Amino acid sequence: MGKKCIGCGIELQSEDVNKGGYLPAAKLEEPGDHYCQRCFKIKNYGKYMPVRMNKDDYRREVQEAMQYSKLAIAVFDIIDFEGSFDDEILDVLREMDSIVVVNKLDLIPDDKHPSEVADWVKDRLAEEGIAPLDIAIVSSKNGYGINGIFKKIKHFYPDGVEALVLGVTNVGKSSIVNRLLGAKKVTVSKYPGTTLKSVKNQIPHTNIFLIDTPGLIPDGRISDLVCEECNLKMVPSGEISRKTFKVKKGRALIIGDLLWFRVINEDEVTPIFSLYAAKDVTFHETNVEKLKELLAGERSDLFFPPCEKCRDTYKNLDMIKKKVKIQAGEELVFKGLGWISVKRGPLEIEITLPKKAGIIVRDAFIKPKR
Repeated sequence: MGKKCIGCGIELQSEDVNKGGYLPAAKLEEPGDHYCQRCFKIKNYGKYMPVRMNKDDYRREVQEAMQYSKLAIAVFDIIDFEGSFDDEILDVLREMDSIVVVNKLDLIPDDKHPSEVADWVKDRLAEEGIAPLDIAIVSSKNGYGINGIFKKIKHFYPDGVEALVLGVTNVGKSSIVNRLLGAKKVTVSKYPGTTLKSVKNQIPHTNIFLIDTPGLIPDGRISDLVCEECNLKMVPSGEISRKTFKVKKGRALIIGDLLWFRVINEDEVTPIFSLYAAKDVTFHETNVEKLKELLAGERSDLFFPPCEKCRDTYKNLDMIKKKVKIQAGEELVFKGLGWISVKRGPLEIEITLPKKAGIIVRDAFIKPKR
């Protein structure tokens, strides 16, 4: 077995600079731990060097790590919860003891208390028949709740354990591992697909070993249908933006240039709802006639994303129409984009969106204000 990159887990080699795991021979012969050239450039220069894994690659890595692990630590993104709530992850949680970690608490608006978040997540997990040992609400950005993960592991496994850490891309999984290790050891990048193979590390002065697995790219995320630059801007890095609408029948709303919907309510009640997304995603309300004109025109300056680089590719995706009814107290989630939370309803809409885009109606996580 050759040496492995301590950042992404790939086996190191010095024969081919164009293949994964490359490191100059002189460096590879030096004693100690090493980063591959790709991880070095990501860590030191923030350079994007894409390597995409498919679900079979991911499944192989996770299944191999499961053979040696007694505990699963599953990381979910509270801001894009449905986009990170993938069946591949849930299947593992049905088979193993687990601690569920919910990241990005710092991005939630309205000062929602961590206990409220935990209760909401517990109910969502119960819908899938999953009862974890415990739930930790954290922020990998500011370190909130990280020590709580450690305490929970120690409580359930006082003599130590090998723990499988898993989650989809962009949930902050490797950042959480680094927080637990107390060192910036595992390669962290703002781009998806940084970890390529499982990386095993020991929490100092304990018998707890963390096996960081590659991030899964799930089905249905709209952010994965655009270019890497747009993808980054659709993943919130600060508190998400919110705008409240009171939209009558015959009016329409465009979210970026990604999807649009028209209100088709038949009753006299005008629905009120709030739309949540990253601050760079544009919202534009108009009437149905103007909608046709805008979609057919060249007013790309009004809408983002997609950008000019990926707009044509996105526009060539298969688009479908769906009619959805959302009651007051419910949310319509667009995976990898944001959600609509209905204050006064019902809200009945006809949406035009990519066939690959995933949407779901759920009980409201955030109750919108007027």
